[in-house]
Amino acid sequence: MLPYKTIPVFLEKIWGGTRLLNYYKNIEGKIGESIEFDGREHGIPLIIKLIDACDDLSIQVHPDEQTAVMFKDGTCGKDEFWVVLECYEDSYIYWGFNDSYDKKRIYEAALDGSIVNMLNKVDVSIGDCIYIPSGTVHALGKGVMVYELQQSSDVTYRLYDWDRLDKGKKRELHIEKAIESIKPHNFISLSDITNIYEMESKGHNLLTIGNYKYFKAKFVSLKNEESIIQGCDEVRIITAIYGHGFLDFKDNRMLLKKGDTVVLPKASDECVNIIGDGMLRYIEATV
Repeated sequence: MLPYKTIPVFLEKIWGGTRLLNYYKNIEGKIGESIEFDGREHGIPLIIKLIDACDDLSIQVHPDEQTAVMFKDGTCGKDEFWVVLECYEDSYIYWGFNDSYDKKRIYEAALDGSIVNMLNKVDVSIGDCIYIPSGTVHALGKGVMVYELQQSSDVTYRLYDWDRLDKGKKRELHIEKAIESIKPHNFISLSDITNIYEMESKGHNLLTIGNYKYFKAKFVSLKNEESIIQGCDEVRIITAIYGHGFLDFKDNRMLLKKGDTVVLPKASDECVNIIGDGMLRYIEATV
């Protein structure tokens, strides 16, 4: 089976925008998510998205496997990993609690919106890599656009949604389920956030940026005519985040440009050659 480009699925969101046009996506309306790869169709427990948050997302949490099963909301949890593709100078995310709070206090704060003041508000920059394990209360802030790698689950429990209206109605909250899913001791420090462009500036053009229980991620940067030979010993999903280049497999050549996601099927005796044309940067995801 030859490597192939995926066909993205676009989801309009109340908080979405138009920046996916910069990634050569043919979109209309306020698109919040471009689902680049949904591995459930192929027995691969990964989902990859490009997310354009032109407004704050809801304060939310994802369950781990045990909690999802308990609530009959699927059979797997939802760990996530973000790479910031675009943001404003003052952009931020919400990530975890800033102190120890009991369930009653969290419940009351979710109802009146003061939960926002109980969370770490973390400044972010383009290139930041951030891991969000299940059970972590979090939200993308206004202006942040990310590459997201996640477990193959659609389950999100909202705690607070800024009292905004979607088609005249407030969106559903899931406070009780969310509180049961929260792991209050999940904590982020600045040392937990790495930046691909800081590392690239130090001469690192092949980086492992995520090595977690349910998925792994690498960042690759190729200058003009630089190349890397990649084995096909497992399924790999490549998403170009900057520039363009080529992917050679046997006698076939594929153009790889910013916004493209390509699946490299498993072929134990084969390999591909990826070549930069000007400059190519991409993220590689594996299980």
